[in-house]
Amino acid sequence: MNGRAARLIAIGVVTGLAGGLLGVGGGFVMVPAMVYLLRTPQREANGTSLAVIVPIALVGATILGGGHQVDVEVAIALAIGAVGGAVAGARLSRRISDAGLRRAFGVLAIVVGLLMIGEAVLHAVGAPVHFGSSLRPGGPSLWALALLVGALAGVLSGLLGIGGGAIMIPAMTLLMGLSQHVAQGTSLLVIIPTAISGSITHFRMGNIRLETAGWLSVGGVVGAVAGASLALASPDQLLRLLFGGYLTFTGLQMMQSRPTDVIEPTMASR
Repeated sequence: MNGRAARLIAIGVVTGLAGGLLGVGGGFVMVPAMVYLLRTPQREANGTSLAVIVPIALVGATILGGGHQVDVEVAIALAIGAVGGAVAGARLSRRISDAGLRRAFGVLAIVVGLLMIGEAVLHAVGAPVHFGSSLRPGGPSLWALALLVGALAGVLSGLLGIGGGAIMIPAMTLLMGLSQHVAQGTSLLVIIPTAISGSITHFRMGNIRLETAGWLSVGGVVGAVAGASLALASPDQLLRLLFGGYLTFTGLQMMQSRPTDVIEPTMASR
């Protein structure tokens, strides 16, 4: 095993741990690591990230699903919207710069992250406030909301190389009234078809490095097992606090990220 493979496995372990613990795909870990540490072109990093997210989400969803922390109805509605959105996002990645989108999403992530941290802190000091507890839409309202959220998460997934959990989990907890555990398990389940559809499109455009994806997946699966097991053993409010911190950190990183040149070469164009 060479030095590059060892670095990829290490990145995969950290990604899988974050994915299993927080219910996200881990693209916010992988993509910057590939771009800034391994000098991978942005669109190749996005495509490769989506391919690796598939086994990470599969392992995490299986473990959390075994603990009955998945809402199947919400997952189906989110997945229908997300799959189409992921294909559209992957195609858009060839035509537009993601700098403005990253900054806009960064602002949203910071606001939602601070909201989730505030709720967890209030609960810890004995003043429990659940911002989404009274919002429990059902029937057509639930499906309409889930389809919209899924489509938005899918577009961001295909465009930025992320799993979409950073959009879906806050929506499920703040707008649909789901617990943090169930939201994270449901998110991982939805991420599987979303990442598959987006990665297929990226593969056809030559944006996936198979060897890199393989080494990342080795570490990612190991990390996902540990992360999902920790999530099952953690209190709901602790997970919400951790996820709020993750969102806030991610938002700050995205607002500071350097613009990506839309004509940057990929494996397909070299």
